[in-house]
Formats: sequence, structure tokens, C-alpha cells
Amino acid sequence: MKLRMNHEKAGGFTLIELLIVVAIIAILAAIAVPNFLEAQVRSKVSRVKSDIRSLATAMEAYFVDHNAYPPRPDGWIYPLRFIPLTTPVAYITSNPQDPFKLMSGAYNTGGDGASTDASYDYFARSWTDNIDWLHLVFLGFEDRAKYLLASIGPDLRWWGVNNVFGVVYDPSNGTRSEGEIVYVGPGFGFPGQQ
Repeated sequence: MKLRMNHEKAGGFTLIELLIVVAIIAILAAIAVPNFLEAQVRSKVSRVKSDIRSLATAMEAYFVDHNAYPPRPDGWIYPLRFIPLTTPVAYITSNPQDPFKLMSGAYNTGGDGASTDASYDYFARSWTDNIDWLHLVFLGFEDRAKYLLASIGPDLRWWGVNNVFGVVYDPSNGTRSEGEIVYVGPGFGFPGQQ
């Protein structure tokens, strides 16, 4: 008896099938990656708003005890701006950091008087020599507001850069739209985003 050898075709994928699978994976990645990046921006915006609300609550508690909002640190040493909220009475447990400043590196930890840190920006109405109070003038809160807390926002630029002075971040223009995330106190909240 002769044994017949079955020469069956070996199973596998053709080159065309492999190319189709790779193309489908590439299309799915092209859809998923931007959505993932946008989700990261949205989560950072949520964190910023939460941090700023916590700072505003601490500012109001400080005001109740001292009948004034925290003073400007001497010599424009920005890393000290929220020290009155943390010590000797802990209105907040730590100085929250702006995730957008951390992301952009838009801060300087040098030892000069104008050194900055990754903290949120804080401007008080009582600082008559502070040009940044113009932000509140621009926003229309100059007569009623006592302070302003701000993040540089997803565009990763400071106030006034590229002629966007005083623009308030609005997510309806896209999560990376121009402008800062601003909180006006007391009680005005986030302008245009209530």
C-alpha cells in the first residue's frame, strides 16, 4: 500500500490581509491618541479648578481671621505668596502647583527677587502698584473684586502674550484654546464659566 501524502496548503495570512489589519490598527490609533490627549487636558483643567476653589476657600477663611486677604510677599518672591495660608494656621495643607506651569516649564526657581514657582498666580486689589490688576479691569471686575487667582491654562502662555491680554479660557473653543483659567473673588467664581 502506498501512502498518499496530502500536500495541503499551510495556514497563514497573506500580505494583503496583514496590510489591512495594520491599516485598521493605524486608523484606530489615529482616533484614540488625540482623544486620550484631550482627556489629559480636560483632567488638568478640572484639577486646576479644584485647586483654585480650595485656595479661594482658604483665602476666605484667612479673611475671616484677619479681616484682610493675604499680603503680597516682599521683593516679589513668588514662591512665598501662599505662605500665610499654610503657616502658622493651616488654611490649606500645602501650596498647590499649577499643572500647566509644570508642563510648560514656565517658571524659574532661581534665587533672584523675581523668582517664580509653579504656584497659581495671585493678585490682590490692595496692591495698587501691581500692573496685573489690569486683568480685573479688563474682565470688568475692578470695582467689585478683591483678588484674582489664575492658572496659565492649556495654551501654556502668560497673560498678554501674543496679544491675548485678559482672555479667559473657554473650553467651548477647544480644550487647548487661548486664555487663562481665572477665579475672581470673593464669590464671583470663574468668569464666563459658571
